[in-house]
Amino acid sequence: MTPSLPSRAGLPARGLDLLRQKLHLWTQRHEEAWLFLMASLVGLAMGVASVLFRMLLRVSHRFFHREAETFVGWRHGIGDIWSLLGQALLPAAGGLVVGLLIYRILRLKGGHGVPSVMKAVATGQVNLHPSMAIKSATAPITIATGGSAGPEGPIIEIGAVVGSSIGSLARARKDMMGTLVGCGGAAGIAAMFNAPIGGVVFALELIMRDFHVRKFGPIVIAAVIASVTSSALLPNDPAFHRLAETTLQTIEPSGFLVLQFLALGAACAAAGVLLINILYWFHDLFHEFPAPLWVKPAIGGLTVGLIGLLAPGVLGEGYETVNRVILAAGPAPQQIGVLLQTLLILALLKILVTSITLGSGGTGGTFAPAMVAGALVGAAVGLLADRFFPTTAPDFRVFAMVGMAGVVGSSLGTPLAGVLIIYEVAGGRYELVLPLMITVAMSTLLASRMRKGSIYTLSLLRDGFDVESQQRRTRDPLEGMPVRDLMSSTFLTVRPDDPLPRLLSLLEESEENAFAVADERGRLRGVISTNDLRSVVNLGEIGGAAFIAGDIVDSNAPVLRPDSAAGKALEIFSTTDVEGIAVVEDEGGARRCVGMVFRGDVLRAYRKAARAGG
Repeated sequence: MTPSLPSRAGLPARGLDLLRQKLHLWTQRHEEAWLFLMASLVGLAMGVASVLFRMLLRVSHRFFHREAETFVGWRHGIGDIWSLLGQALLPAAGGLVVGLLIYRILRLKGGHGVPSVMKAVATGQVNLHPSMAIKSATAPITIATGGSAGPEGPIIEIGAVVGSSIGSLARARKDMMGTLVGCGGAAGIAAMFNAPIGGVVFALELIMRDFHVRKFGPIVIAAVIASVTSSALLPNDPAFHRLAETTLQTIEPSGFLVLQFLALGAACAAAGVLLINILYWFHDLFHEFPAPLWVKPAIGGLTVGLIGLLAPGVLGEGYETVNRVILAAGPAPQQIGVLLQTLLILALLKILVTSITLGSGGTGGTFAPAMVAGALVGAAVGLLADRFFPTTAPDFRVFAMVGMAGVVGSSLGTPLAGVLIIYEVAGGRYELVLPLMITVAMSTLLASRMRKGSIYTLSLLRDGFDVESQQRRTRDPLEGMPVRDLMSSTFLTVRPDDPLPRLLSLLEESEENAFAVADERGRLRGVISTNDLRSVVNLGEIGGAAFIAGDIVDSNAPVLRPDSAAGKALEIFSTTDVEGIAVVEDEGGARRCVGMVFRGDVLRAYRKAARAGG
C-alpha cells in the first residue's frame, strides 16, 4: 500500500502524493499499457544512446587518427619508421587506457557482458548494475585505436542496463523487468543497424530465449522506436553499403544455387567454430599470463598493432573492409587466385586479432568481427563458385553479404537474427532470402555438431552455468527430476477378481486415491482411481455389487518409467483426471508395477521446486 504524506506537508505535497497514488493504481490496473510505455521509453533512450555511441566512436577514431598523423609528421626524415611505430603502438595505447580505466581506476570485473545479460534474464536477477554500462562505454577507445572488436555487444549491454534501470525506477515486477532488459538489447541492435525486425528476433532468440507473445509486443515497440530515433538523428548513415541492382539480378534459383550456398554454409561453420576456439584459447592464455590485469589489454593491443602492420584492414570493427568488398569490381581471371588467397588470409587474421583483442581483456563485442570474417569467407567462396560454375553462380559480392549471416549464426548461435539483420541491412531484398536461409541453416547445423555452445553460451558453460538448462528449469521446475524421486514404493495392489466391497473397504482404510491392479504373477493390468469407483457406486446397490476390479480397471491408464521426467507426470495430471500413475519396469516381456506417483505428491514437489528456483 502506498503511504500518504501528513496533512502538514502542504497542499502541493498532498496533491503530488495524490497524483502518485493515482498513478500507482493506474499502473496496477493497466499493466500491459504500463509495460508498453516503459518499453517506449527504453526504445527512445536507446535510440539516443546508440547515436551518442556511434558519434563517440567516430570522434575517438578521428582523434586518434589525427594524433597519429601529427606524431608522424613532426619527423620528416624518418617518417616511415615513426609511422610504422605509431601504427603498432596505437592499439597498445588504447589497450593500456582501457586496462587502467576498468581494472585500476574503476576496478570493474572484466569478461563478456552479453553472457552476463543472458544469465541475469535466465535466473531472474535482472537488477543490473550500472558498472556494466560503464565498462561497455570504453569500447570506442578499443575500437578507435585499432582493437578488433564490435560496438554491438557493448550497446546490447548498455541497453540491458537502461531497461533494468527504467524498470527499477518504475518499480516493475521481476517478469516485467526481464522483458525490459530484452527491450534494451533489441533496441540497441535495431538502432545500430536500422534493423528493427532483426533486433527483435536477436533479443528473443539470444537474451530472452522465449517467443511468448506477452514479451514480443513490448520488444517490438522498443526496437521500432529506437530504429526510428536513430535514423532521424543520423540519417543516411548505414553501417554497410547495399548491393547494386545488377549484382542482385545474378541470383537465379536453381539446384546449383542450393549446392553453392550449402558449400558457403559449411565454410561459414568452419570460420565460426575457428573464431570460438581461437578466442577462448587466447582468453585462457592471457588468464594464465603472469602480468597485472590492467597491463594485459596493452600487451594484446601491441600484438594486434604488429599484425596490423601487415594487414591494416583487419583493425577496428572492420565495417570499411566489408564495404570495400561489397563495392569492389569483379577481378580479372588472372587475378582470382591472388585475390582468393588474400581474402582467406584476411579472414584468418581478422579472427586472430579479434581473439587477441578480446582475450587480453579489451572491451567490445564479437558481432562485427564475425560479420567481417563472414564477408571475407563469403567473397572467397563466391570467387571459387564463379570459377567452377561461371554460368550459374551469383556475383561473389552476394556470397560476401550472405556469408556475414552464416558466420554470425554459427559463432554467436543466432541463426534467425543473422538472417533477418542481413536481410534488413541489404535493403529487404527478397532475392537474398533463399541464399540466407540455406547458408545459415547449414552453418548453424554443422557448427552445433562440431562443438557445443556459441561464443556467448560457452562463456557461461565454462563458469558452470548452462543457460538452456536454467531456462528449462524456470519454465518447468521439475526439469531434471526423475519419477523415481517422487514415486511411492509402498502402494496398494489388488487382484483383477477382487469384488467391489473389498475395493471400497481398502479405499476407506487408506489415504491413497488410486491403486494398481496386477495379476497373481505381478503383471500390471491397469489402475483404479476414486473416480472409477465413484462412477460404479453411482449405479446403485444392484448394479454395483456384481462388479469386480477387472471390470472397473482402466487398462489404458498412462504409465511411467522410474527414469521418466517428473514433468511428464505433471503433464499427465494436468490433462487428465487420474489420481495416480503406475511406475513400471519391463520384466520378461511384461510390465511389473514398482511404484505409484500420486497427484498430491507431484504438486507439492512442483511448488517446492518453484520456490527454490525463484
